[in-house]
Amino acid sequence: MSFKKHLIISTVIRIFLIYYGEVQDSLSDVQYTDVDYRVVTDGADHVLSIGSPFKRHTYRYTPLLAYLVLPNLLLHPSFGKFAFSLFDILIGVLIKWILLNCYRYNKISIETKLLKLETLNNRNKYLIKRKNEILNSNNEALPPKYIRMAELSAYCWLYNPLTMIIATRGNGDCVSCSLVLLSLYYLLKNEQTNLQHFIAGLFLGLSIHFRLYPIGFSLAFYLATQNRTLEKWQDIVRTVVQPNAKQVALVLGTIVALTATTALFYWLYGYQFLYESILYHLVRKDTRHNFSLYFYLQYLSSTFEVTILEKILTFLPQLILILMLTVRYGQHRQTLAFGLFAIAFVMVTYNPVVTSQYFVWFLSLLPLCVKNFRNIGVRKAVFIPVMWFISQGGWLLPAYLLEFKGWNTFEFIWIQSIVFFFSNVLILQMLISNYDIAYNYKID
Repeated sequence: MSFKKHLIISTVIRIFLIYYGEVQDSLSDVQYTDVDYRVVTDGADHVLSIGSPFKRHTYRYTPLLAYLVLPNLLLHPSFGKFAFSLFDILIGVLIKWILLNCYRYNKISIETKLLKLETLNNRNKYLIKRKNEILNSNNEALPPKYIRMAELSAYCWLYNPLTMIIATRGNGDCVSCSLVLLSLYYLLKNEQTNLQHFIAGLFLGLSIHFRLYPIGFSLAFYLATQNRTLEKWQDIVRTVVQPNAKQVALVLGTIVALTATTALFYWLYGYQFLYESILYHLVRKDTRHNFSLYFYLQYLSSTFEVTILEKILTFLPQLILILMLTVRYGQHRQTLAFGLFAIAFVMVTYNPVVTSQYFVWFLSLLPLCVKNFRNIGVRKAVFIPVMWFISQGGWLLPAYLLEFKGWNTFEFIWIQSIVFFFSNVLILQMLISNYDIAYNYKID
């Protein structure tokens, strides 16, 4: 089947899940619709009354999300779910576009090097003309197997049951994920103009406005825009203090988008907007239950003030790992996608609060890396997702008993949080050890 037919099928599946969710909500105590969807809809109700969405208790998102789901109140209660599902489909399309662009870049660079050698040996006008055509074109024909690989990678997202369920439950994280991928798409475009880097910055700034986590990608985006390999820490410092024109355009675009949205909503809603949508997430606790390794610590210390030392010790491990992964994979455009995936994986795994919707942060980037996993084999390819889902299932059972049966299962949830944490660490180690930039990437 063609890629368009797969898009239609995956869209139909999401539509079915949305209507199935309405049935489950009407029949079961376990609601299909995400509680956050109801919070955002209530926030939209306040906006419709010319009020602040933050009047709704626990509304801690950008006001743009409330504006996006206004049709929930004007047209249909499930409009937001359809909108989020469209962003979900867009992610699949962007995955294909980004990979095709990467293959074209590699093909163009290889042909350019070959033609440069031929031109040196033979001052043929045709060779010189052909070299110039390649340098100025990003639409060079690709071998079918690479187009197929790009489409198969997109299917890893389009047919992922977890991501489909998260979007159709009414979670808006797919919006920020699509903005991250749009930023990556423009950053990696073959033209490499200052304008495209400015646009990439705009999308990166918007993604940070929607969700704070893409701020962890900023340094990797910045380093990938430099024109030389950074071998020492001094080189990184020099790159930061002496940016090139593309880096300036990227930073400027990011600042413009982030400053404009923040200033606008601060003018409309004041300090409450800053605290609820930004500052709150820096001090957030979830003392009920969540996947995080730190959940039980938060539960036991819920009546105490968190010290600065505890905050530092909580965030220091992920900060060190993010910096290491950024330097290792973030300074080359060929490895940038895997670097972003690894950074997002670390941010989720080590975060003080981890919920299911956070998984889309790295799952949306994983298909971009599938083509480079060497020697994974069938056993590992099956073992990794099975272990990941089983470790989640072991957590979900005591969480269900706590939430719906009122059983005291806090210690069991904590034990399963430890199991889930080390499962994630093992998975990331396996993926890093099997990652090879040259594998399935060389253009014939």
